[in-house]
Amino acid sequence: MDKLRNQIAAYFNENQDEMLSDLKSLMEIKSKSEDRQKCEDALVYVADLARGFGMKATMGKYRDVCVVEAGEGEETLGILVHVDVVEEGAIELWECEPFTLTQKDELLFGRGIIDDKGPVIGTLYALKFLKETISTWKRRIWLIIGSSEETEWIDMEHFKEEFPIPDYGYSPDGNFPIFNAESGYMDVVLEFQNTNPKVFEHFEGGVSENVVPAFARFTANGKEYDFHGKSAHSSTPELGENAILKMAETLCEGEWATPDFAKFLHDMFPEGSYESLLSLKKVSHAPNEKTLPTTIVPTVLTQEKDTISLNFNVRQTFEIPGRNVIEAFEKEKTKYHYNVIIKENLEPIFVDENKSWLTRMKHAYEAYGKKCEFMAASGCTYAKTMPNFVTWGPVFPEDLDCAHMENEQISLKSFLLGNQMYAYFLFNETADK
Repeated sequence: MDKLRNQIAAYFNENQDEMLSDLKSLMEIKSKSEDRQKCEDALVYVADLARGFGMKATMGKYRDVCVVEAGEGEETLGILVHVDVVEEGAIELWECEPFTLTQKDELLFGRGIIDDKGPVIGTLYALKFLKETISTWKRRIWLIIGSSEETEWIDMEHFKEEFPIPDYGYSPDGNFPIFNAESGYMDVVLEFQNTNPKVFEHFEGGVSENVVPAFARFTANGKEYDFHGKSAHSSTPELGENAILKMAETLCEGEWATPDFAKFLHDMFPEGSYESLLSLKKVSHAPNEKTLPTTIVPTVLTQEKDTISLNFNVRQTFEIPGRNVIEAFEKEKTKYHYNVIIKENLEPIFVDENKSWLTRMKHAYEAYGKKCEFMAASGCTYAKTMPNFVTWGPVFPEDLDCAHMENEQISLKSFLLGNQMYAYFLFNETADK
């Protein structure tokens, strides 16, 4: 191991207890995306911590994004993170309190440990190391901290109103090695009518557009029917169990007239299928060979009066652009009696792996004995909001990919190693040696 990596390892070992203590304090702020005050509280906590480390921290005028600055230079390297988190899911499935940091058998547990509060604090300590080590800088670093990544990205729109876009960078909000391509992201809402209100009094299920629903229920003839599944990130639906789909099967088997939304789910989403049976037309041109299946996941079911709204979270690849997904939903609306509403539509992204800074990032990863590949991600990160951004960590291939799941966790070893890699890469990018 070279001198720099030894120095970084020693720094993180020496500061481990303090770093975990600061992380625990951040994780105890229940900054669920919909709680804007708690999200602001989390931003303020991180800003104050950065200032305590001697860094400049600027809160945006809408108080939904904060920029922590280290170093100086004409070029800016950006790091995109967020302090908002998703709901805890089924509390009975947690082995510990969700909204704190718990260490058990060299594992770190808690909502946000990988998505994305762990990377926020780890990166702050990496910047602290740089500040204490680098005498002459050749680039500056902006740690851009958002607060609505799990919902609508208005925070990044606000950022771009006030600040220039960095030259390049990454978001530690996914997996290792390097993901230079991302699937697109859509939220499509289908609005059905409850045509049999005398029998069906209420439907509901799921808590977040980007989480596989762990619960669903309906009330019929005065009796409540509950369904339980398993939460997972909607970009990896195969890791969860979809309670809304379970409910739809039961609705189709009853002696009552099956609701239209249940017929649609039964016909288009047979058990185990997340590509669905919708007619998704492919296009022949794509910027690279990295392709993933397009997944369509029912995530949230709500009812207001006689209108039943069903959200589908879509992760589309370059082969199936968003307009083709919309066309597929439109094609079936007459048969199943629904209206189509597009809540969000972000197309896939691709960054050429031959860029020099990506070569340097690859070398930093390999310096720690890891095999590096450039891959495509089904997840959706802030990297979509700015050109020349990729996703890099914090979950290693050998780790459990458990964002948005109950018992969100990472090993202490992986947590420390990932942050050491970040410090190593950032030092080499910014120190004028």
